[in-house]
Amino acid sequence: MPTWIATLFKPVADIIMKRQDRKMAQQTAKTKIEQAKQDDSQEIKLNQDEWEQLSVDGMDKTWKDEYVTVSVVSIFNLIVVGGLAGGLGYPQILTGVAASLTALDAAGVDVGFLMEATILAGLGLSVWKRM
Repeated sequence: MPTWIATLFKPVADIIMKRQDRKMAQQTAKTKIEQAKQDDSQEIKLNQDEWEQLSVDGMDKTWKDEYVTVSVVSIFNLIVVGGLAGGLGYPQILTGVAASLTALDAAGVDVGFLMEATILAGLGLSVWKRM
């Protein structure tokens, strides 16, 4: 086979091989997770490729994560805006934020934990513990 033909088809073959490697890494990761569930194990060891494939696989669900992040972290933004508005003579926003936080606390929502969990999840860390 002439070298120019091999040179022409090598990039295509590389793409196909990489795609197969990604599929295999994803399947291996899913198999490890299923095995850990069956063993009731709390630890799963994944290599970098397996971890990346699970992350990519979960991308279609990220809008929910983003919604939660924006909703929880917006409390900080409202406090800042309320403080600025209060400094300009409009304390109503800060009063409303304080009333909202009081209502959430009365409903049993741990806003501090939600903020901590949201920020750490945004950094890629998990604070959830299995009960």
